[in-house]
Amino acid sequence: MPRNESSIEIAAPPSRVREVLLNFSGLSEWHKGFIRSLAVHDDSSKAPDSLVPGDKVDANIEGQKFTAEVKENSENLFAWQGPPVFTVAGRHEFKMEPAKDGAATIFTQSEDLRGPLSFLMAPSLLGRFMKADFVKFNEDLKSRAESREASGISL
Repeated sequence: MPRNESSIEIAAPPSRVREVLLNFSGLSEWHKGFIRSLAVHDDSSKAPDSLVPGDKVDANIEGQKFTAEVKENSENLFAWQGPPVFTVAGRHEFKMEPAKDGAATIFTQSEDLRGPLSFLMAPSLLGRFMKADFVKFNEDLKSRAESREASGISL
């Protein structure tokens, strides 16, 4: 099972990083890369920070639109399971671990892939493109979470 992963240290507490990450409507303001959009599926009245396992998220990843199932939405982890695409399915995770006594965050984005063709997404093959996308997203998230614009975000 291939795993693609990228981590970055962000000079903001995990709560702020989570707040920026789960502000789905503001995503396009700070990230122009592979995650084009995220939205709560069929329930615009539910806030992303209140999603529970089993809830759904509509995602547009590099033009590939799909509905994923939320697997975890806790203080330190937001994870979803996407549907199979060309026999490959992935569990995507955004992990926020406190660092520097809670004043900073180690943010890790990862994808565990399963399916007959998942070996093609190994970091040494096509997965290198996925890792580059993760790095760019993480850098954009860092920039936003450390900025003044991040304060006062309302989900």
